Amino acid sequence: MKPRHVFWWAVMTVVLMAGSAGITWEYANHRSDAIPESLLASPQFRQFVDTYELIRHDSIWHNTPKQLLTGATNGMVATLHDQFTNYLNPSQTQALEGLLAPTYVGVGIQLSVGHPLMIQAVFPDTPAFHAGLAAGERIDAIDGHSVNGMNPLAAVNLIHGKPGTAVTLTVSQAGRTKTVRLIRQVIAYPTVFAQMLPGHVGYLAITEFGNQTGAEAVTEFHWLMAQGARGILLDLRNNPGGEVTQALAVANLFVPRGPVVTLKYKNPAQDKTYDSTGPGTHLPVVVAVNGNTASAAEILAAAIQERQGGWLVGTRTYGKGIVQEIIPLGNGASLKLTVAKYLTPNGSYIEHVGLKPNVVVPEPGSVVPSDILGQDPQLMKAYDILRQRMGQS
Repeated sequence: MKPRHVFWWAVMTVVLMAGSAGITWEYANHRSDAIPESLLASPQFRQFVDTYELIRHDSIWHNTPKQLLTGATNGMVATLHDQFTNYLNPSQTQALEGLLAPTYVGVGIQLSVGHPLMIQAVFPDTPAFHAGLAAGERIDAIDGHSVNGMNPLAAVNLIHGKPGTAVTLTVSQAGRTKTVRLIRQVIAYPTVFAQMLPGHVGYLAITEFGNQTGAEAVTEFHWLMAQGARGILLDLRNNPGGEVTQALAVANLFVPRGPVVTLKYKNPAQDKTYDSTGPGTHLPVVVAVNGNTASAAEILAAAIQERQGGWLVGTRTYGKGIVQEIIPLGNGASLKLTVAKYLTPNGSYIEHVGLKPNVVVPEPGSVVPSDILGQDPQLMKAYDILRQRMGQS
């Protein structure tokens, strides 16, 4: 089993859905570095310059040119009344890039936070993977120190460290014990998780669209096919979006050759339809969605619903039908700017509307979406519907 894992979801929601789409489309360099003569001659521009000079010369409060110009930039952005358009200073730009490519230093294992300390998953192409560690093994000692009675989070911290340093793990399973020496390295957090459910149902969960999600999805999708999947349950609940280019890469696995999304720009000459290169899948597909399925996740869900014939099960999605670009401004700063609307393959514009599920299944307020059928009624309903569709295909 390859269990779903949820990392820092609340942070990602704020940054990717409510604060940013994190989209990196190609950017046409149509800006001019010269200030237009009409602007230089306007009374408003003169007022701006006068205001700047008066504050610098006469204000009793400390100020710097950088502070005032940053404030002016933020003020321009605020006049758009667009929650998705933001000026990002260098540290904010770096933080956004980090969220789209999240990493940590370790050996590549996911641990249960409890007693005993168990390996729940081993990430591909990591030190733990190459050393032959596997899900279900128990960690007994770290660098020779027993973890019995140790706070699980403290144990995790002992495994983490600096890149290039070594850590020794003693693990056991079914009465067999082994000790492995691993060299810590920078590990990318996975965003795609797969497991086989009973009845030949392949479960694929995508937590967000980071810069490696497409490649991860290809690997996990083909793993499910090799395990004999006859239907796919794609879980996009609580997926706040991310890089649309990665959603397009995933769409190739599900959607037949043809349109996935159309972008409508201010200049109609820039409008473009992005296509799936295929091959897609002929297997029955059910997509689990909820009110926190947004942005790039909605693009993928809509394409599967409208072009592959997949069913959406859950609640209406967030409804984010606009696209942002992250545009460098120099010195590490950037502008996250809404530059286009997007339309689904059928031409629908879903801003503030969202996608309507084929089957509405409310989420119990006390249940956190998971990959465990017995603990997640919404997922169980999606599973049952997929099994029915598999029986009809």
